[in-house]
Amino acid sequence: MVVACPGGCQAIMDTGTSLLIGPPDPILNILKSINAQTTSTGEYIVSCDDVQSLPDIVFTINGVAYPVPASAYIRRGQTDICYSNLYIDTSGSFRPWVLGDVFLRLYFTVFDRANNRI
Repeated sequence: MVVACPGGCQAIMDTGTSLLIGPPDPILNILKSINAQTTSTGEYIVSCDDVQSLPDIVFTINGVAYPVPASAYIRRGQTDICYSNLYIDTSGSFRPWVLGDVFLRLYFTVFDRANNRI
């Protein structure tokens, strides 16, 4: 089931970003699909008991599926609260998705500047 970017999106890989960042509607659709709840600080949390059963978030890049399991996009806090590693870009201007360390630590990534590709 596609919950974000049914017509495709642009994304960048960023080793300086630790989260997955995207526009409000797609990120909120993903958060809704995993039953995340917002806190008073604006962070999104899920039950730590549910993490094992949460779906993968699958990014399809050039026809290749790259699943990101809940163990990567959810982090356990110090007090047994589990937080989402998804961040809503509220800048208001068009920006590509940012696939940070949550994504990059799962896949071997080669930055090929000579051919301007990843």
